[in-house]
Amino acid sequence: MKFSLRNPWCILGLVVLWRLALLVFTAQPIPANDAAFFDTAMVNWYLHGAYVNPGLSVVFPISGHEIYAAYPPLYQGALLVWMKLFGTTVISAMALHVALFAVAAFLVMRLVQKVFPATTNYALVPLLLFALTFDDRPEGLAHIFGLLSLLGVARMLGAGANWRLVLGIALALFCTLYTSVIVGALYFGTGFVAVTFAWLRQRKLSAFAPFVVATVLFAVVTSLIAKTQPLWWAGFQENARQTPVLAVGFRVPTVLELLKLIRTAPVFLLALVLLPFLFAKRRVILANEGAWLPLLAGVFITGWGLLIADMTLLAANYVGYILFIQLLLAAGLLALSEHFTAPLRRALRVALVGCVLLASVRAVGMTTWGAACAWKNSYARTHQALLAEFAPFAQTNAAVIVSSAYVYTALEANVKNPVHSDWYFDRANWTNNADLSGFIALQPKKLVLVQFDYYRAFAPLLERLRAQPGLVDITVRDAAQVRTPDAIPSMQRVLQQISWAPVIVDLEWKNP
Repeated sequence: MKFSLRNPWCILGLVVLWRLALLVFTAQPIPANDAAFFDTAMVNWYLHGAYVNPGLSVVFPISGHEIYAAYPPLYQGALLVWMKLFGTTVISAMALHVALFAVAAFLVMRLVQKVFPATTNYALVPLLLFALTFDDRPEGLAHIFGLLSLLGVARMLGAGANWRLVLGIALALFCTLYTSVIVGALYFGTGFVAVTFAWLRQRKLSAFAPFVVATVLFAVVTSLIAKTQPLWWAGFQENARQTPVLAVGFRVPTVLELLKLIRTAPVFLLALVLLPFLFAKRRVILANEGAWLPLLAGVFITGWGLLIADMTLLAANYVGYILFIQLLLAAGLLALSEHFTAPLRRALRVALVGCVLLASVRAVGMTTWGAACAWKNSYARTHQALLAEFAPFAQTNAAVIVSSAYVYTALEANVKNPVHSDWYFDRANWTNNADLSGFIALQPKKLVLVQFDYYRAFAPLLERLRAQPGLVDITVRDAAQVRTPDAIPSMQRVLQQISWAPVIVDLEWKNP
């Protein structure tokens, strides 16, 4: 294949190479707060023989002490195989997510190639993958299963249903749900709306069969687990109580939440703006044959359903889950633009370029500012320094609060009581002083924090702690040789988590 910037597969290759180079030369993207929540039970099992996550033991007694069961299990299977082959380091975990990203990106572009009209150029579409810079959760695997289900749905809408295809789609949907319930619901909804849209034309009820099978399978397996493995079920409920999917009642989105929506899902906003033009062309558009139009309807309706729910009812962190299907929406808009006038078609492409630039802000920051941070504070040097910091805590049960990115090293150093920096107090009963009370009750001897955690959460907490005289002496050591965006208030919301440089806090309690 001849290289061309008009070929979407060449663009996809460049994006994947960028992600790989970022990992190899700068060890980015640095794992965010949730990574160790999902990974380190398997790390602990390989290193110390117990399938528990000790970083959660303060708040999650089942997952921290008995068996890790805080989340659907299929991602753990992927970790089991990957860490057997490539080890339990944080770099190994990061490499897994680069691999998952590459597979999901390939599946998205395969959908575009197979389903959307071949007369349109889609070179802009894979550039939206620059928006995916936080992908160290199980959702990376869930997107793969979900995209496989959409490939099956598209094939079924084009060629009709047969039992193998029905079973394949149902299994893909089940696997998505058993990797991440929210992402599973997103792809289930997308496929279901697409099938419903097609049913309005063809009235073939057989297209709904995969969704019926997936629903029954999910319900049966979940019921069996709840009845036959009560400890696993209790472990899952333990997490659900602490991190509820639903926010507390209906809310009006904050300015910061709306800005996150604009930055993360600009193509969905662009599609909303284009609705009047699409409505005016509805007769011509609805005359199109093939599976791409029902699939596009599923992406738009279900994607906006999730985004609205994120802003009003759900916890606001799920906006990023639409990033892969956003590529399908962009491809659909490009295909629909063939019915626009030439000036409007050019305006759409300019707007999509704007969407790419908006969504790529963090990617640019990682490649520039992040690379400078890595030059001065590399992962390798940080790893060796942290092993020395953690060494005394292999001999004692004293608590050490550790950021997610450093928990892997803490377990490698055999730290007896590494407490995840997000889970040192009960968040289900978070009052104004719950974090301070939990911190004082735990009395950690040391904090080993990434810049993000220190400046966003712990610097204010330590100021409140200092206001209580005679309680504790606090010494802060910031290893950063390049000032990070997390340390600059005006930049904290623009670019985060790009430096391996730790902030070490030593605490000497007066009344231990």
